[in-house]
Amino acid sequence: MKKVAITLIALTLSVSALAEKIGFVNSQEAFAKYSQTKVIQENLNKEKNRLENEIKQKEVALQKAQLELQSKGDKITDKEKQEFQKQVEAFQKFVRDSQTKLSKEEYTRMQEIEKTMSTAIQSVAKAGKYDYVLEAGAVKFGGTDITADVLKAMEKAKK
Repeated sequence: MKKVAITLIALTLSVSALAEKIGFVNSQEAFAKYSQTKVIQENLNKEKNRLENEIKQKEVALQKAQLELQSKGDKITDKEKQEFQKQVEAFQKFVRDSQTKLSKEEYTRMQEIEKTMSTAIQSVAKAGKYDYVLEAGAVKFGGTDITADVLKAMEKAKK
């Protein structure tokens, strides 16, 4: 009887030794609540508004040039038509370049936040001795929510 009890205790200990610690993070929540996200979004919005104003000014100037050409009627020279076409192409290029620049800037800034979050998750997982950390949506039952700890680590890392 003693051997059976010892065997059962040994089996129980070995099974619990195999149990793994799982944490989960709501990365969307951490991303949204991170203070740098708001700062970056505000800066990007300012740049977007600045570019939109510049585009509007260039568009108004282009429309004015078009009206001047139209007012000449049949007296428009080929050179004037070509100059206007060059202005239109330069405007279109400016719009495309502005959009590309803004998109690249946004991508770069969001990648910085992603990297900060990844580092924070690794730090919290290591400190809490978690074997696995999953996205919150992947966990249906169990695990420990470490989102708040990750957010704290992200805020701490920016200082």
